[in-house]
Amino acid sequence: MAQLNVSLADVNEKDAEGGGGQIIPRDRYLLNIVEGEVKRNSKNTGDLFDYKAEIVEGDFAGVKIYGNINVTHQTLTAQKIGQAQLAALAEATGIGKANLTDTDQLLFQPFYADLDVETYKARDQSDKERMVVKKFIHAGNANEPPPSKAAANDNVKQTATTTATTTTQAQKTTTTPAAGGGGRTMPWQRTA
Repeated sequence: MAQLNVSLADVNEKDAEGGGGQIIPRDRYLLNIVEGEVKRNSKNTGDLFDYKAEIVEGDFAGVKIYGNINVTHQTLTAQKIGQAQLAALAEATGIGKANLTDTDQLLFQPFYADLDVETYKARDQSDKERMVVKKFIHAGNANEPPPSKAAANDNVKQTATTTATTTTQAQKTTTTPAAGGGGRTMPWQRTA
């Protein structure tokens, strides 16, 4: 038997969740980055900011969110998107994109973000899910509601209002003859 020379009393067992971490409802959360480093990406095509963020309030306080942002990349589109995300994160933290010179400035700076669930292939080729930052939110916009796009796995029923609107639009469609004849329905032509 091996003697353990550590105390586990203050260790958070939620940190044992490897891979994608805990799956929580899609929503807007207040987070801060607790760890981060710039390193070479796995394909050696650029540098990325690899970070671990933590939700800091609410029912899911303490849940970890893992992410990375391209800082440089040999593909200009990937680099442009990554640098835009980094600028959005700097703005969301209140540091400001013009003032961000070191990723350590981002540590423990609260920011809002819309989180979503992403499906990915694990090393064993099985489908796994993880939480990802969909959008960094500037504090001035934090009170605006997050997008209400319901994903297929959220099991959200459509409301009767949506059905009624569709029916009303379909009733406004006229049957105007087409330019070449033939009396087909033209949905873009409506009676006023």
